[in-house]
Amino acid sequence: MTDFLYAKPTWIDGVMSIVDLFGVALEFNDSKTSAAADARAYFADVESLTTDAKIACGEVLKTSYAK
Repeated sequence: MTDFLYAKPTWIDGVMSIVDLFGVALEFNDSKTSAAADARAYFADVESLTTDAKIACGEVLKTSYAK
């Protein structure tokens, strides 16, 4: 999983969220263009799918050789 969309909060952000009733202090990471944001999301998706496929293949191989 990636966290490129959300900024990593600090303890000060946590304290501010208690006082911030209207959500004006929220921060998000952004990209310079929508194409750059789409590219980041695409590559993050591909990376997640690759990781899942490797895990699934490993499980299949373990199951096949266990018999």
